Amino acid sequence: MHKYNHPMRQGTFEKEIFIRADAATVIRTIADYSQHHKIHPLIVKVERATDAPPGVRRYFITDSLKWGPFKFKIKYRADILAVTEDTVHTEAYQSPGTRVTNLTKVTPKDDGVILHETITLQAPDLLFTYAFQQANTAHEEMLQRIKKFVESK
Repeated sequence: MHKYNHPMRQGTFEKEIFIRADAATVIRTIADYSQHHKIHPLIVKVERATDAPPGVRRYFITDSLKWGPFKFKIKYRADILAVTEDTVHTEAYQSPGTRVTNLTKVTPKDDGVILHETITLQAPDLLFTYAFQQANTAHEEMLQRIKKFVESK
């Protein structure tokens, strides 16, 4: 059977922010997807999946996107693969072939923590530039919102 392969591209970006809070609070916020519509600028709906593999917390997330004058929604699968006391490792997947992995690390500093994200996005060539730019902008905004959200508690 012939399977058409789209040429793929991959890119990575990193973001960092200082938050006046303890690591546990920050990790809890990041690993609680039910709260993410409050901190992620694109998310409009979060649903917990019922059929996750063992050890994985799986969600279906709906984003509202804009492309020029067009507004549209996409739904994708997001898995929380691992949570430790100072890291959260997630992977999101959306057809056709778009995958975003996120490793967030929280390091104590002064009276708070440094939150550091490493995000790798893989997408078909045609979608890559748009998807990469959307992710980059969204995460910039998201870190600001996490900071506000956590520090206001």
